Amino acid sequence: MGVSGAKIFMEKNPRLDELSLDEINAVLTHKWFLSEKACRDVGIDFALNDWFQNHSKRWRAEKMKADFEIQKAEIEKHKWFLSQKLGYDVGIQQAALDWIKSGYAEAWRNKSGPYCEKKDNKVKVGKPASNN
Repeated sequence: MGVSGAKIFMEKNPRLDELSLDEINAVLTHKWFLSEKACRDVGIDFALNDWFQNHSKRWRAEKMKADFEIQKAEIEKHKWFLSQKLGYDVGIQQAALDWIKSGYAEAWRNKSGPYCEKKDNKVKVGKPASNN
């Protein structure tokens, strides 16, 4: 056997439907650039594999940094509103904890943050939609 006792972990490329909307957008943009460079459509599978193998780690690191900055700004806004409501400077830690406890963190993640949920807008084939 090749490697003694060590487990070799090969990261599996995700399918497009396993990615977040932001990741899908990055893959589609990457596909466009690859296709322009090749002067032909390179296909979504090739673009997805190339993006995952060569660009996804850096893209995700940059995305996490940007998301952190946006989240931090949201907490700072919450700090201001909470301080105005209570009549004193609550500080960033209390504001962050209140932001989480009040549900704003979850709402931010699900609506505009890094874990933005994909909406299931798939059209059902077979039954026509009724307007009743």
